Amino acid sequence: MICTIEINQQVIDEQIGKILNEALNDELRRKYSQTGDEISRAVKDLVYSRKDEIIDRIIDKAVKELVRKGLPKLLERMTPIDAERSET
Repeated sequence: MICTIEINQQVIDEQIGKILNEALNDELRRKYSQTGDEISRAVKDLVYSRKDEIIDRIIDKAVKELVRKGLPKLLERMTPIDAERSET
């Protein structure tokens, strides 16, 4: 008894391609899924190790912004009050 099976080479190539693609994707996912956690930990460690410096920089920047934007508004609002006081 002789059994003959015809298989299209294109079908074989597509199936092998899918299998290889899935294997590669799984390997890359495993490899890089931990990268995000490692980066998060590294950033957290860096921030906590330099928190005093970061807080000082934030405060300095906030003070500069308050002076640059807030002081003119404060003076603008105080001017009518000063004018009313001088009239009475």
